[in-house]
Amino acid sequence: MKLVTNVEYTSPTGGLEVQVLQVSRELARRGHEVNLLYKEAGSLIPEYQRFCRSVTGLRHVDYWYPDGRRVRPRMMAEMLPAIWAAARRLPDVMYGNRVESNGWAIPAGMLTSTPVVTHQHGFGDLGPKRIRFLNDHVARFIIISRFIADPWLDVGLDPSKVEVVHNGIDPAEYPFGGLEERSIARMGFGLPDDCFVVTYLGRLDPEKGVEVLLEAWRLLGLAPDEARLLVVGSAVTGPDPERYVAELTALADEHVQFVPAQRDVIPPLHAADVVVVPSTWNEPFGRVIVEAMSTGRPVIASRVGGIPEILTGPLERFLFERGDAPDLAHRIRSVMDWRTHEPGLGRVCADRVEEEFTLAGMVDALESVFRAVT
Repeated sequence: MKLVTNVEYTSPTGGLEVQVLQVSRELARRGHEVNLLYKEAGSLIPEYQRFCRSVTGLRHVDYWYPDGRRVRPRMMAEMLPAIWAAARRLPDVMYGNRVESNGWAIPAGMLTSTPVVTHQHGFGDLGPKRIRFLNDHVARFIIISRFIADPWLDVGLDPSKVEVVHNGIDPAEYPFGGLEERSIARMGFGLPDDCFVVTYLGRLDPEKGVEVLLEAWRLLGLAPDEARLLVVGSAVTGPDPERYVAELTALADEHVQFVPAQRDVIPPLHAADVVVVPSTWNEPFGRVIVEAMSTGRPVIASRVGGIPEILTGPLERFLFERGDAPDLAHRIRSVMDWRTHEPGLGRVCADRVEEEFTLAGMVDALESVFRAVT
């Protein structure tokens, strides 16, 4: 099957960018022809070029649904290169990776009589007229969590066209790590082999709740030889990212270690005993949770957004209330000795990923949607 898809950024700046790369690569591995449209060139371009039929850079790949009659024609004109780039590939499916992607996908689909599938990673109330337009011209809406799907349905998205497909990873890319792997990873960060290590992995932005984690860490009152906190990430948004990082550093004590973002997330995950995701915003899904669990690490995370759809059953006890540092501190303390008192917990976490959140299962669902609309 021939597909045209898109991503705005081709750098691994967040979960969306990594997810689009991995899904596109898996689709190509299964024999589909993938044609990529992108806005900003980044470090992932060489990887896309290895498996895509075409990789096309454009000034605009998203339509932001502006208000005002004067603005809309200009923005539609800006989409013309993307519309042409998609239409001339004559794909079997126009597969946009954001609701904003419909700015090129729907016109290109109309020009070529090609069905449009929109993969929605977030929510935006576009108004009744635009919702009706999407219902009329999009064959299927793939939505990454029930948390994101429900508000779309509330504003009128056609439920018969909605498929909830959770994000997935390839467990082979996020391998289970035991004590030997933990020891090797800690050597790379200069961490003691015999202390308790908590890892945060993600962007350093206010909405990610790193301040909440630092406050919880202070409340724990652990000695440096007893526990360490590894904060892995870089500030990539906001008016003054460097200042924000400096503010976080000022909140930390001597046993908090900051490491810039890195492409290979396995070492910081393997170095951890526990991973914390303290987001204060409504995470649409929470991909890093699945990555960490695949390596055999329990994850303590905010009860926000789509995260409770991942941490279910026996893992629900690792949810804490948004912004509640004492609650987070309590839950961290409760699992400090899990390797002794609950040695099977790491395997429970990894099995949860194998059962519900694999890339193979995710792409199976995508292929089923593509077949249904063609």
